[in-house]
Amino acid sequence: MLINHPKLSIHLVTHNGAAWLPYCLESLSRQLSMDFFLLIIDNASLDNSVLIVNDWLRAHAALFSRARVIQHKQNLGFARAHNQALAWSQSEYVMLLNQDVILADNYTLDIMKFMDTTAAAAAVTGKIRQWDFIADTFYYESLKDKSEAKIDTVGLKISRGRKVTEINQGQADNNKPLWPQPVFGVSGAAPLYRRACLEAVSSAGEIFDEDFVSYKEDVDMAWRLRLAGFSAYCVPSAIAYHDRGLAQASDSSVLDLIKHRSGWPQELRIASVANHWGVLVKNDSWYNWARDWPWIIGFEFKKLAYLLLFEPQVLGGGLRRFFAVLPRFLRKRRLLKTTHRLKPAELRRWW
Repeated sequence: MLINHPKLSIHLVTHNGAAWLPYCLESLSRQLSMDFFLLIIDNASLDNSVLIVNDWLRAHAALFSRARVIQHKQNLGFARAHNQALAWSQSEYVMLLNQDVILADNYTLDIMKFMDTTAAAAAVTGKIRQWDFIADTFYYESLKDKSEAKIDTVGLKISRGRKVTEINQGQADNNKPLWPQPVFGVSGAAPLYRRACLEAVSSAGEIFDEDFVSYKEDVDMAWRLRLAGFSAYCVPSAIAYHDRGLAQASDSSVLDLIKHRSGWPQELRIASVANHWGVLVKNDSWYNWARDWPWIIGFEFKKLAYLLLFEPQVLGGGLRRFFAVLPRFLRKRRLLKTTHRLKPAELRRWW
């Protein structure tokens, strides 16, 4: 199945997203630029997500005419479902959209304009604000009040210890940044990619690494694109809102961290552990590791100590999962070497 698309294809992978989907779809129908095709892949939702999507599309002819819905009988995970969407589309630009995201009316228009005029850009995100969604009380007009707006992400940053975090998450928006900014990479909430760049860094027949299943695919992609010499940006005029279930934890206390992580499903906590190591195995260099090992070891020691004391089952599960896929990570590391255009020393400006 190959779909002829306009310039942009939007890939929305859903799973038990009934609460958010009417708002996400409505935001798509309001876009100032409708030069896109919408491909929705449902990963075996147990709620009425597919019914809501089909009913909503049938009631909105403009979006229905440019959409297709695929329903899976099993949950294939984030990476595999998006790889399917990429194989079934052929647009110049590809946007990955989380089901718990609302786009401002100018989102696709502004980021596509930026990509059209910035040839070096492989990945772009808008300014993503936090969306504290409560289904019974939410209304669209509430998003227009900017006085209380806080940032969810304007991109990814990386420390010398290889901790990757969302830039400015939890900080007051205050209308900053004001103009496009280069970033290490972009979050997976609502990124737009240049398809040719994704294909240039694919490995083992996969664009997004299916060994990650779900979680940290965006971090892995950020590394791969940077090593291939491509750039990523935040375009702050494009606004979106994200009801992030897995926001970054505060570093203020161990109790805060325990409370924060208690809301995470155990499978995602295990994936967080294993996939973090997978990203490093695939993408980090011995050159940079030799210069940063005290910071890396320090960060890993703190994390391991926390997991050993408070989440030993997660640590055990993460170790088992990591070592099970380690041979494939190492093979992909070798394959990806052929895509590298950036010297390891040049990457250090992002630490």
